[in-house]
Amino acid sequence: MTVLTEIDTRDADLIEHILSHLRADAAVQELLGSPARVFDDESRAALYPYIVLEKCERRDAGAAGVSGAEYRLQFASRSRTGGQAEAKRLLATVRGALQRVETSLARQHIVLIHPTYSDVMRAPNRQTLRGVLRVRIITEGV
Repeated sequence: MTVLTEIDTRDADLIEHILSHLRADAAVQELLGSPARVFDDESRAALYPYIVLEKCERRDAGAAGVSGAEYRLQFASRSRTGGQAEAKRLLATVRGALQRVETSLARQHIVLIHPTYSDVMRAPNRQTLRGVLRVRIITEGV
């Protein structure tokens, strides 16, 4: 049996908070349905387009006696219609939704959400477009 530490539960709380927000965001739902097709792992039956959280890195970033963390999240979009313009629109919508995330959680506060990278490319099958959005999130304990 694995016992979650306080850091583990803070990580899980932040990820669930971000994903729940994206799933509930009206602009994201307009493009990805309701509930929005936002996953934290690959779905074998996903309808296109959809977003998946591919990666989440965390490192301690506390200072001046306050606990804190820096997260680097990587979201990927998958689409098959609308070409590059539609794929870029999807990433821009997710980026906008992330800027509207509620910053207060139970045991931490989001100080910064900053997109650091965005790109769209064709997948090897040449039918699917894969977008990538990387985001940096800084939190501090409360």
